Amino acid sequence: MARTLREALDRTIKQLICVIVAIAAAAIALLFFSLAAFVFISERHGTIVASLVLGGAYLFLALPALAWLRIMRRKAAADQAAPVGAARLWQDPTVVSAGLEVLRGLGSRKTAALVAALLVGALIATSRSNPKSKPSRSGSKASD
Repeated sequence: MARTLREALDRTIKQLICVIVAIAAAAIALLFFSLAAFVFISERHGTIVASLVLGGAYLFLALPALAWLRIMRRKAAADQAAPVGAARLWQDPTVVSAGLEVLRGLGSRKTAALVAALLVGALIATSRSNPKSKPSRSGSKASD
């Protein structure tokens, strides 16, 4: 198992090095292409026009990237929002400690049966609420 993990780590490090080299090469290529475009536009239309054109081109590339980044951050913030309903109760230390006291008072045999019943109920509830677990209806209809 350690050998498998070491091989996976080596493979990941090699891939990371390749990605870093590719990004560095792409950045250098972009620099030289930008320089060539600047010289070309500068000879034909002047330095100010060349600067404005290249600045506008990079701004045109940056704005959609910034918009996409903002959308992704909003989605991440929505995913990390506070839990609702019963999940919020399980995070309250008072509720959890009260539940533990009730379980201690019931005794170990009754507690084991109660926990088993709750687990079965939770499994049934989650399987019914999970949209992936519902059977597909595509095979139930007869084709024409």
